[in-house]
Amino acid sequence: MLLHETFNCCIIFTCVTAFAAPGASQTVPADSNPVLQGTAIYTMPQSAIDAKISGSVMVAVRVDETGKPAGIVLVYGPSWPCGTTPVKALEELSSTLSSEMMKLRFSPAIKDGKPVAKNVGLRLELINPGLQPKPVEIDPATGKPKPRVISGGVLNGKATFLPKPVYPPEARGKRESGAVTIQILIDEEGKVIRASAVSGSPGLQFASREAACNAKFPPTTLSGNPVQVSGVLTYNFIP
Repeated sequence: MLLHETFNCCIIFTCVTAFAAPGASQTVPADSNPVLQGTAIYTMPQSAIDAKISGSVMVAVRVDETGKPAGIVLVYGPSWPCGTTPVKALEELSSTLSSEMMKLRFSPAIKDGKPVAKNVGLRLELINPGLQPKPVEIDPATGKPKPRVISGGVLNGKATFLPKPVYPPEARGKRESGAVTIQILIDEEGKVIRASAVSGSPGLQFASREAACNAKFPPTTLSGNPVQVSGVLTYNFIP
């Protein structure tokens, strides 16, 4: 069962682990990590599409000695609009995605010539068909396309208002700590309109996302044209 509250539309599963270094023996198979067999397509439930959920998701899968998934945990992601909390859509997305991922098959991990259980990371790109990009606009002064979104990198120092996240009592009790990174999208007026966790302890991600959605920034222009800005905010939790 997934241990977070986020997910999205049509996606392709991609195994992101690498092979281990070959062993020295010529008769014993080289040590290796689990490898996804083929690809899988998942279609998001309509509730998730309507909630405008999208973006990257990282999932940890426990693969047993036979190559079958034995457990699934959401590590981070996905993205959805600020100002909304689509709990039912996220729950349905989590449930259906978990069910589909349990059907995946892997080549088992090999250690000292024997198959063993091991964790593998899967990065999922969730594409929501309801979030189609706007048509490209041409700048009449230059004849070139107007950029709509620019990368701003780490944005903590550029905020005019940067509220601190509330330390969740349950996470504090478990002494969960460390840095949490939130990917954000800022509109032309300096308002954060989308956010998603991209790293950090799962128990701290939701609170960090809420704080990021309430941050404020000055408007950004490029060659006199207002643009949106994509970047990250980092929060540090100390128990």
